[in-house]
Amino acid sequence: MHIVRPVQISDIQNIYQLYKKIGEHPGGIIRVSSEITLDYIQDFVHKSISDGLILAIPHPEHEHQIIAEIHAYRIPISAFRHILTDLTIVVNPEFQGQGLGKLLFTSFLNKIKKSYPHILRVELFVREKNTNTVQFYKKLGFISEAKHYQKIKNLDHSIETPIHMAWFNPKYNNNLTHQDLNRKANHNS
Repeated sequence: MHIVRPVQISDIQNIYQLYKKIGEHPGGIIRVSSEITLDYIQDFVHKSISDGLILAIPHPEHEHQIIAEIHAYRIPISAFRHILTDLTIVVNPEFQGQGLGKLLFTSFLNKIKKSYPHILRVELFVREKNTNTVQFYKKLGFISEAKHYQKIKNLDHSIETPIHMAWFNPKYNNNLTHQDLNRKANHNS
């Protein structure tokens, strides 16, 4: 049985190893292997821990090895403070097809519904030709908002179109103030 848990700073090296493995498979994520650096991992882990959400699934027999991870974070622009963006999910190729992506996504969205009433939108991009993934996201409640025609240029020089998708938090509370959020955070600590 797999467990989903919050990521900690001490997981950075293990997440880096997971992303390096993912980077070996074209089309797994938007970045190519050479762009998956420790700085890149540290950046999104710190952003997601401090102002977003990041969850992982450890290996069932080796708890320090991360086999799947999902994250999104807020960007520091006040007008977008109700949005978690740049959602990324990765699953170790050796563990794909076992429902880990669905487990991570449902845990992630349930956590937002339960503990993030100040977040209205969660945003992601998916390659248009990846129709199975588009359908998967739609089943989770994401809607297609726009196509970014010919935005992705692959290493083989082919051009792809990503779809921008968003999920809306049914538990969103537009009336929360920063004081309310601080009180809630202190209460949950």
